[in-house]
This record gives sequence, C-alpha cells and structure tokens, in this order.
Amino acid sequence: MNITFHGAAREVTGSCYLVQTGNVRILVDCGMFQGSAYTDAKNFRDFGFDPADVDAVAVTHAHLDHTGRLPKLCKERFNGTIYATPPTRDITKIILEDAEQIMEDEFKREYRPKLYERKDVDAVMSRMTPVDYSQWVEIGDLKIRFRDAGHIFGSSFIEVEERGGPRVGFSGDLGNVEVPILRPTAQIGACDAIMIESTYGNRIHEDPNTRSTKLREAIVSTVKQGGVLMIPAFAVERTQDLLYEMNTMVERGTLPKVDVYLDSPMAIKVTEVMRSYPEYYDREALERVMVGDDLLDFPGLHRTESRDQSKAINEAQRPKIIIAGAGMMNGGRIQHHLVRYLGDPKSTVLIIGYQAAGTLGRRLYSGEKHVDVLSERVTVKATVTSIGAFSAHADQKKLLTWLHEAKSPPTRVYCTHGEEAAAAALATRITEDLGIQADVPRFEEMVTV
Repeated sequence: MNITFHGAAREVTGSCYLVQTGNVRILVDCGMFQGSAYTDAKNFRDFGFDPADVDAVAVTHAHLDHTGRLPKLCKERFNGTIYATPPTRDITKIILEDAEQIMEDEFKREYRPKLYERKDVDAVMSRMTPVDYSQWVEIGDLKIRFRDAGHIFGSSFIEVEERGGPRVGFSGDLGNVEVPILRPTAQIGACDAIMIESTYGNRIHEDPNTRSTKLREAIVSTVKQGGVLMIPAFAVERTQDLLYEMNTMVERGTLPKVDVYLDSPMAIKVTEVMRSYPEYYDREALERVMVGDDLLDFPGLHRTESRDQSKAINEAQRPKIIIAGAGMMNGGRIQHHLVRYLGDPKSTVLIIGYQAAGTLGRRLYSGEKHVDVLSERVTVKATVTSIGAFSAHADQKKLLTWLHEAKSPPTRVYCTHGEEAAAAALATRITEDLGIQADVPRFEEMVTV
C-alpha cells in the first residue's frame, strides 16, 4: 500500500492522502489550504494526481480544510463515491455552499477567481454515500471503517485495510477531552501505520474544567464594563459548545442577564443538523434531551440570519455578546464587528479556537496592536484573550494517550496536519515515550506500508 501526502504536510490545512494498491486508488479527505493569500493560491494548483483515476473518497469530517477541494475534484472529472457519516454529509453541504457563496461575493467585489461553482458542490453531494460508525465498506481490494474521533459532530478517524495486506489508520482531527455533546474518541484498532494529526503536537491544553469558569469571567467582565464581547467561533462545534455552556449557566442561574447574538447563518444551520441526530450525542446530552432540555437555546439568545438582522446588532444596547464566524477572523460577519469594536477599550475579543499562521486571528492572538480589517487600519484597544480548553483538537497528551491505547502499537507513525515545529515535537515524544518510529512527511512524499 502506497500513501502520498498531498496536503497537511508540515502545515495544518489542505488534508489529502492518496492511498494506492495494485488496483484501487482512494483519497482520505480532500481539503482546502487556508491562511495567507499564498496558501489560498495553492488550491488552484493541480492535485498531483488525475482525479478521474480516483475510485473513492473517505471524508473524516466536514471542516473546510478536509472537504474544501471536493468540488474541484468533481469539476476535474472525479466520478467515484464519497463516503462519510450522515452528520458529516449534511454539514459538508452547508459548509461547501457557504464557501461557494463567499467565493461568489469576492468575485463580484474584487474579481477574485472562483475555485468552483455551485454545480460542483451539487456534484459532490450527489456522490456522497452515508456510512455509520464501525461499518466496514469494501472498495476493490481495500476496506474502510469510520470510528468516532470526538472532534466535531459526526467526525471520524478512518482505518483502511488491504486484503491480505496492511492496515493503516488516518486520525483525521482528534477531539479534546470532556467535550459537551460529543462522545469520547474511540480506540483505534491494530494498525501497521498511523497518520496522526499534530495541530497541538507541542502544547498541553488548559484543564477542561476551566472552560465554563473562564467563559463566565469574560462575560461578567464585559457586562460590568458595559462593553461588547466578541467571540469569533467556528460554525461547527465551537459555536454549539458555547451555546451549551451558556444554556447550562442560565439553568444554574450563573449567567448575567445579557443579550447574546448568534450572528452566523451557517452555525444556525449546523445547530439544526445536530438536533437531527441525537443518536450521536454522549450519554449526558442524550439524557438531558430526553427530558425536554433544549441544549442549544436559552432566554436572551437571538439568531440573526439575514444581513439586515446582522446590521441591527450595531444598534443593540450594550452590554452584549456577539458570536460570529469566521473562527480565524479571516472573513465572515465577525470582521464587521471587529471594525466597529476593536478600538473600544471596554470590549473584548475572546479566542476559543486554533488560529492558523497568516490569519487575522493569529495576528490578534500574537498581540499586534494595528491590524487591517475590511481594508481599514484599526488600532486594537479592546482586550484580546483566549480559552484553550475550548479547543476542538486533542493536545499532545491526548494524542500520545490515543496512540498508547491502540489495540496494538503501530510500527510507524507519520505526524501530519500540524505546523512543522508542532509535528516535529510530537514525533519526538512518540519515539522517546512510546518507542515507535515517528516521522514528519513532506508535501507529495510517498511512503510504502
């Protein structure tokens, strides 16, 4: 079995693995490169293989850096089957349609070229076949199995086995510990090699028990100052985590009275998808739903779907909380709020997710005091803070534990989906602590298992 790394090699985005045997070629993920303008330009390059020769795609989860080039794949004559869990299928449709609309808006506003059209998104959805967890699917001399990754709703790691040959695990993105609603990451089976993400391969997250406490502290501080709390949140999972935590605070009487604006049409749609699949909830969430608790709603929450509703937030009385995308602040409605409130010392930007190099979010997280937002130069006077415990990614400790608890240890591990320093740090720990040879592959490098 040959595996070629066509993305997420010594970088976080663009996940795409080509798996080849004597008669089958499949992809695990086909994600978009994200971050700087240079990174975005990589999406327009040739794949490095002929899409028409690919038999199938297995999608670990719906995030754009794992699905964003699927429409381009179909546009370039891929005609196979795309496998994903049912929630991943539904959320992928929302994410790809949103991405195409952003491209269309940018084309009209700035004449930026579009990577694909809406018909290409439709082509992706027409090829999607839902697969439940733990169900084996045969593709020629390969069979694949999806297991719960605990990263976002419906996310998976994938085991790929060649008939009479090796089995390889692809971690996709593994989830943090004690994440609301999601079930814990499943145990990986006996694999000869594992491709493991390393987004936080050199970091240890805050104690998850601090998640609610720190969120409440940020809310209370903003309310006391009469400011605006801006939370740039990914539409999938991070937004729902916030709503879950706030709903719990309301039920316990610990959330100050304040209006909360969910200013993300995509997050609103994803929330409805999550309501449709209670069988994917963890035990606590399922028990609460069974007694009539709406986990993702509470008094004072306003959903602003239209642009006019979004603009009306500007006139809403302070204090207020605004949850909006994009999570890395490199687009979306959050930018309009940043232009308005970044210069206000009474306001706060609360970062709760990974910020890729080159993004506005990374610049704010790094402490830059002058940033460009929507072609305006803005002086940062608002407080910028973060809560690492909200991360949807596993930290170094969780990644090592997941490998250690495999049914049997792999003989080789490849650290991907991480900036070079993070991937190298994780590889070193895997080799030293677990005694497993670990490497950090390069873009378009091929390995044989």
